[in-house]
Amino acid sequence: MLDEAGLEELNEHLSEVRPIFDSFCARHGFVYVNRTALGRYPRIRIEKTVAVTIWFDLWMGLDEGEKRFELFNPDLPYDLSAGAYVIVEDRSKHGTRYDITIACFLGKPFRDVPGILEREMERHLSTLEKWDAGRLIAQGRKVKLGR
Repeated sequence: MLDEAGLEELNEHLSEVRPIFDSFCARHGFVYVNRTALGRYPRIRIEKTVAVTIWFDLWMGLDEGEKRFELFNPDLPYDLSAGAYVIVEDRSKHGTRYDITIACFLGKPFRDVPGILEREMERHLSTLEKWDAGRLIAQGRKVKLGR
């Protein structure tokens, strides 16, 4: 189990892709999700809320035994997912969330991520921007919040 210093070190390589996220956020109005809300494993998530919330999430994958990596090397797998959600207020404690998620890429070695990240986010952005609450409610996964 990694201590705090080990987790900081494991996350350091994300500084290489942060300028790509910064530029994308500035162009398209996305903001970073608070790092502490994401846990301590290497991950960057951005989102934008208009009528629905759309997001991109880059995170370090797991090893073949579904365990977290403890030391960074540039061959470790990364996934980029994207999606949208809407929360509908209803009689439940916190409402019902409807969401759709897509995989932009899976298992890419981190060494390849800086070269494809911006292109993948730009490629999927137009799809996400077309999704409205009606589509999410009709086709999305339904999750009761705060049961």
